[in-house]
Amino acid sequence: MNKENRKGVTLFPEMERFTHDHDILSKVSGNLVVKLNRIIGNGKTKADGLDLPPAAIERKMELVSLELPLDIRVPVAVMAEIEEVRKDLNEELERLKKSDGVRRTASQALRGLLVQSGFKDNNFFAGRLVLVSKNRGMNWSWSLTPYYPIISKIPPDPNYLIEGYQAAEDRLAKIVLHADVFESRLNLAWLMARHFSNTDHVLIVDVARMFKVAGQADGFWNAPKRAFFTDLPEAAFVANLINWRRNKGAEKSEFEFVAATVHQAHGSKAKAFYMPINAEGTQVRPVIYLKRHE
Repeated sequence: MNKENRKGVTLFPEMERFTHDHDILSKVSGNLVVKLNRIIGNGKTKADGLDLPPAAIERKMELVSLELPLDIRVPVAVMAEIEEVRKDLNEELERLKKSDGVRRTASQALRGLLVQSGFKDNNFFAGRLVLVSKNRGMNWSWSLTPYYPIISKIPPDPNYLIEGYQAAEDRLAKIVLHADVFESRLNLAWLMARHFSNTDHVLIVDVARMFKVAGQADGFWNAPKRAFFTDLPEAAFVANLINWRRNKGAEKSEFEFVAATVHQAHGSKAKAFYMPINAEGTQVRPVIYLKRHE
């Protein structure tokens, strides 16, 4: 990781000196404490599922949006530093938000990975994961297909995207169940979704939502307590579904995936589930219902 992204590295000497010398952290509360800690390099990145200090660009964005209480007098040197950072940040954001800036960020990250990667079906991918950019490249995620993120809200920093890939693979290793175990949990999730359904047509998105409960580890089912409940990402269902279909074979299953119509997949109230149909996850097929043959 670049030096400027390491925890405790000084990026804003005037601001950090002012914060420490005047013990500013003790004079603020709530979100301002979190914000100031990020500015001086403490705390964590905003990325969901990534245990790293805040990236340099996150620290800059926090600094230029900082609003301290009126009774805290900010020195001229600090104000000048903030304005200089604001100017540099605006120029950096303009570069990153351009289409070639987005491609450059993705390409730099992919080059740092030791897996097969590239650009396919208008998506960047590495191994079995898809690299998705949102908000004109201002935040990124590693996903199963472009729809189901595992590690999300990653800042536009190639180093953080590289770290995010490994974190996503580590998370997948923890949430993927043995195919036989998943099949039993899939049955449970389907039964719960059917119980709350108004019709015999059980939406796959409802089964996926129920899997967040059905997919809990044995420790939770042996002693159902909040302390043993793991918050599973939506991608957990997809990851297990892919593994189950690969190892068990859908043709041997009692379940049938019903393809979605154009309206069901793209209408204003669309509730389609996007099933990956290639190894990279860059191609998907919209399905709508999960039927179980008795």
